[in-house]
Amino acid sequence: MVTRYPITGDNKVETVRYTLLEQTADFGQVFINQTQYFSSVPLQVWNFCLGGYQICQKWLQVRKGCSLSNEEIQQYQRIVSILEEIVELIVGIHTAIQLSQLKNQKVFEKLQVIIAEQLGVEQNQVCLASNFAQNLGADSLDLLELFMVLEKAFNIQINDEVAKNISTVQKLVNYISQNVVI
Repeated sequence: MVTRYPITGDNKVETVRYTLLEQTADFGQVFINQTQYFSSVPLQVWNFCLGGYQICQKWLQVRKGCSLSNEEIQQYQRIVSILEEIVELIVGIHTAIQLSQLKNQKVFEKLQVIIAEQLGVEQNQVCLASNFAQNLGADSLDLLELFMVLEKAFNIQINDEVAKNISTVQKLVNYISQNVVI
């Protein structure tokens, strides 16, 4: 959304305040005095902080008592636009992390059942930090059989080189999560 500066006047920054257009709105107006404001400023952008500073508010507050030039008005609009892109990127990153964690959790839950059954241990013994040899008592033949079952269960290939490097349940979860679509 494009931030506008619709009201002409002296552009003097007297008081900085944010007002939502409606209770349910995701954007509002940033007033610099009684009549002039920047419109269509997303709430997430207004609230965005970096280094403890609420950027949109701080930028205007340091100009209190001064009149904004046309260049400064355009600069503030660019700041809002850039922060909007940053907020979208952060939301995207957060979503990707959550999806990855959810995928890892689903993989782990399925693995926990298969590993317990294949190695003859209780499910609660199978945790992410479990080492197959040290904690779960698996020898090389047990691991070979386990990996064959896992290849079928997850429709993946675990080659010998990869299998050599999988010593813990966490490493197995990571490998499967990276190589399977859930």
